[in-house]
Amino acid sequence: MRLRITGFVVWTALLGAACTVDDAVATLRSPDAGTGVPDEWAAHCADSGPPLLLGNPASGPQVCSGRLAETLFRRAACSCEGLSFSAPFTVDAFRGSAGPYAPGGAGGDVGVNGGLSANDRVTVGGSLQVGGLQLSSPLTVGGSLDSNGPLSGPGTSATVTMDARVNGDVALASFTVGGVLTVPPEFSPGPAQASELRREPVPPVIPCDCSESSRFDPAALIAHHAVDNDNAAIGLDSSALTDVTGERVLELPCGRFLLSRIAGPGQATLRIRGRTALFVPGGVDLKEALTVDVQPPGELDLFLSGGFIVSGTLTLGSAALPSRVRVYVAGSQALDISAGSTLAGNLYAPQAALNLSGNAEVFGSLFVRHLESSGAVRVHHDADVLDAGAACPAG
Repeated sequence: MRLRITGFVVWTALLGAACTVDDAVATLRSPDAGTGVPDEWAAHCADSGPPLLLGNPASGPQVCSGRLAETLFRRAACSCEGLSFSAPFTVDAFRGSAGPYAPGGAGGDVGVNGGLSANDRVTVGGSLQVGGLQLSSPLTVGGSLDSNGPLSGPGTSATVTMDARVNGDVALASFTVGGVLTVPPEFSPGPAQASELRREPVPPVIPCDCSESSRFDPAALIAHHAVDNDNAAIGLDSSALTDVTGERVLELPCGRFLLSRIAGPGQATLRIRGRTALFVPGGVDLKEALTVDVQPPGELDLFLSGGFIVSGTLTLGSAALPSRVRVYVAGSQALDISAGSTLAGNLYAPQAALNLSGNAEVFGSLFVRHLESSGAVRVHHDADVLDAGAACPAG
C-alpha cells in the first residue's frame, strides 16, 4: 500500500513532473490554505533548492551540506581501525557527471588508521595511507603509499606507481616504486627497486579523522533539526513511517525534514527530487526492504541515530550518480548490509562497523570504524562528491 496525505495542492513550478497525485506522500501546500507557509517558499525551492545550511545559527556558523560532504568523503574508503580481507579488495574512481562507471578509472584513495592484512589481492587506484601492511598476495597502488609500519609478506610483491614512505622494514619478495622510496636508516628497504632511495625519517600519518574531539558529530545536527525543520510546510507527520506495512512511498521536495523513525515489517521507498536533508533520530529498522531513489536535480543528506537495519534488500541511490546521496550515522551500532543490496552513496559512520554479506560493490565512499566482508569488495569513488560544496556560500 502507499501512504498519502490528502487535500494537497501540487505546485508545478516547484515540483514539476516529479510529484504526481498517485505517488506523492507529502507535497507543499499553498500558503492560502491557512498553513502559514511563506510565499517565498516557491522561490526557495526553485531549481532543486539552495545549498542546505544545517545546524543552529545561534550557537555558531551553520554547516553547508555540500561542503560537509566534500570534506568527509575525500577518500573512497576510510577505516578508523585496521582492515582484514580474505578476498580481493579493489578501489578505483570515476565521475558520474562525465558518464557511466567504467572499471579501472584512476584515483580512489584509501586510508586505514590501523594495519591492513590481506590474504588476497589488493588494488588501490589512488593513494594508500596505512598503519602497516601484512600481505599474502600482490598489492598494487596507483598513487603514493604511506605506511606507519613495516611491509610484510615474504612470498609476495607490491607495486607503487608514485612515491612510497615506509616507517619499518620492507620484507617482501619484490617491491617496485615508480618514484622516491623513503625508509628510515634503522630499517631495511629489502629488495626494493625505486627511482631513488632516501634514508631519512618518515613522519607518521593519520589519514582518517576519528578522534572523539575532532570528528564530525551527526547527533548534534539530528537533535537540532528534530525541532527546527520544514515538516509543517509540506504537512508531513514525523511518524509517517514508524510502522511500515506493505509498501509505502514518501516523496520529499527540497528542505529539511524529520521522521522520528523508519521501521516495520514492510518496505519503504524515499523519493528525492530536490536538495533535501532528512533527520531520523529513531533510526531505521525495516524487515523487508528500503529504497532510496534520488534523481537529478535531487540530492539527499540523511542523518540517522538509533541504528540502521534493513533485513531485506537495501537499494541506496543510483550507481550512475552516487555523489548525490550522503548518509551520516551517529552511534556505534553495527551496520549490516545483506547480499543483493545496492550501496550507491557515501556513508559516514566513524563509530560503527560495517558488515557486508557476500561479494559487495560500492559506488561512492565508506568512512567507518571497521569494515568486514565475507567476499570480495569493490569500491568505486565518485569524484563528483569532491565538488559537492561548489554552490555553498563562501567562507
